Amino acid sequence: MTDSTVEQPVPVEAPASAAGKAVVRAKPQAAVVALPAGAADHRMEPGGDADAGANPQARRIAMINQKGGVGKTTTTVNIGAALARMGHRVLLVDMDPQAHLTLHLGLHPEELELSAYELMTDVTVTAGQVVRAVSDNLWVLPASVDLAGVEAELAPKMITGQAQRILAKKLAIQDGAGAATNARPFDHIFIDCPPSLGLLAINAMTLANEVIIPMQAHFLALQGVSQLLETVSLVRQSFNDQLRVSGIVLCMHEKQTLLAGEVLADIETFLREAHGTNLPWAGARVYQPAIRRNIKLAECPSFGQTVFDYAPDCRGAADYMNLAKSIAIPTP
Repeated sequence: MTDSTVEQPVPVEAPASAAGKAVVRAKPQAAVVALPAGAADHRMEPGGDADAGANPQARRIAMINQKGGVGKTTTTVNIGAALARMGHRVLLVDMDPQAHLTLHLGLHPEELELSAYELMTDVTVTAGQVVRAVSDNLWVLPASVDLAGVEAELAPKMITGQAQRILAKKLAIQDGAGAATNARPFDHIFIDCPPSLGLLAINAMTLANEVIIPMQAHFLALQGVSQLLETVSLVRQSFNDQLRVSGIVLCMHEKQTLLAGEVLADIETFLREAHGTNLPWAGARVYQPAIRRNIKLAECPSFGQTVFDYAPDCRGAADYMNLAKSIAIPTP
């Protein structure tokens, strides 16, 4: 982004952390995937006709944290799978060049004919050609390592703002969307963002109407939230005035530790002080329950399965099912 397209926000200081320093500072439309004729092929069979009973006012949620290793992809996959089991139509969008979400769902990026890379760079490729069915009510728009080259390839379009809006345009987010004959609406679209705040993350936030921040209750994780909230403010000012932070998910949580309690208290104080303001995180909350450490959550990606398929009786599955029920209730 350049100065001609983005205004710099005014930082807002957060309450002091347990370490004595400020840890955070920062200054419903229809959602459909337009599918080509005949798209209800082997890629779309599980889950049946995605038009039936679908809610045209989809929630579009960017799962984002520029700090890696915080449980972002695991959370995206398992919240999506839990909501699908509850009867919601869910699309998971992998915007991370590491393609971990794609692998987690049992797809091999090197075997894909089309992925998010082609969707972003080829004007002739449609979302319907890329989206694949995973299970009943669950679809994925997969990624490949080629996605790492998108920013350099689309650099000439960044100054005009076109590059930042490609994902939203390809997923047909617009007033009156759904008029197309083959439109396939979803109830929820979750975008798994890369651990950075570059063009791919901005595309995700331009598509989204909500941001959820998965994080660990650690001091360094809190430090990164500062820059993330500033980026959310920039995207809201320049590309998407509907964008807001709906909440924070605590992952790999160890509630018995003193540090976790102190960090959680800081987060709750910071969010409470934003209530009643015009800040993008004014209505945000800490979602419950926190996701406890569980080895089954670490094992299931290597089998290409969600935790509900791999170990449905483990506490990780219970935590994510209860978290999905909490997230299913929109933040006011």
